[in-house]
Amino acid sequence: MIASASFLALAFAALMSLPSVVTSSSSHRTRGLKSNLFPTGFVYASGFTTADGVSVPGISHVGLNDSALHVSRVTAGLTHHVVQKNGKNAWEAVYANGSYHPTSSPLGGFGFYVGGSKSFVAATTAGAQEVLFSYSVMFQNGFEWVQGGKLPGGFGGEGDSAFHCSGGRQYDRDKCFDLRLMWRLNGTGEVYAYLPLTEKNNAVMLAVPPMADANPDYGFSVGRGSFKFPAGEWVTVAERIKMNDPSKTNGEVQLWFNGKSVINMKGLQLRNTSITRVQGMHFQTFFGGSTPDWATPKEQMSWFADVSGAVIRAHSN
Repeated sequence: MIASASFLALAFAALMSLPSVVTSSSSHRTRGLKSNLFPTGFVYASGFTTADGVSVPGISHVGLNDSALHVSRVTAGLTHHVVQKNGKNAWEAVYANGSYHPTSSPLGGFGFYVGGSKSFVAATTAGAQEVLFSYSVMFQNGFEWVQGGKLPGGFGGEGDSAFHCSGGRQYDRDKCFDLRLMWRLNGTGEVYAYLPLTEKNNAVMLAVPPMADANPDYGFSVGRGSFKFPAGEWVTVAERIKMNDPSKTNGEVQLWFNGKSVINMKGLQLRNTSITRVQGMHFQTFFGGSTPDWATPKEQMSWFADVSGAVIRAHSN
């Protein structure tokens, strides 16, 4: 009995020492949608949400539609119909059988840019220094992840350059940034970052645990494995972007998964001049990768709801 008890104690200690990967579990329910979309510790000056029943000072409710959210540059041939899914109004993404990459046939997923509510667009146009974007996502039951795919995230830059920051862009990388997310094998999550290619940025991104991967021709994989997407249930992600002063490396990018901070990068350079600004969310999802081995083996679906954004006025702790 003593030996058995000792073995159990050692096994428990070993289990507790394993690295933590955030999954959906019950955190989405116990923390509550409000704090998952708008993490505590901040004072929000203004913002918007499409989530029903969420009340935050300074945040207004808007409908989940292209007009209210100032949607632009919708990828031709793809749809983002609003449907009811498990009690939420949601944009539905359909990944056609064999689809990968937004320019390969057959087309799958969707792609567009979200500016946000009218007041939020005014704030970002005026050069908001620190913003938050968040949404809930659900993948269908039995979702086959293959090698991975893209998910929405914040973006910005100098004028029109901001809208052309991904897809292997090589020129003017110092004039834009794109901070979408990705799922990888088995739903493993990461930030898929296009940032100005500076030594400091590269070092900060590659230091994020549990894994990071440098690909200067495309985006950097940051914090791969720090969270994991499930199939068949809603989870919520929130992304904070703090712009650096043009002459300093004091920018920040932070990600929460179901209310828990999983990635927090500091000391970044997102811009060289004050012309570069946050412009909204790059609301894009597809399988890939740009080669057929990334393709979905069957038609699959995901849903996006509770689309939100906020200007951060101050940190409250």
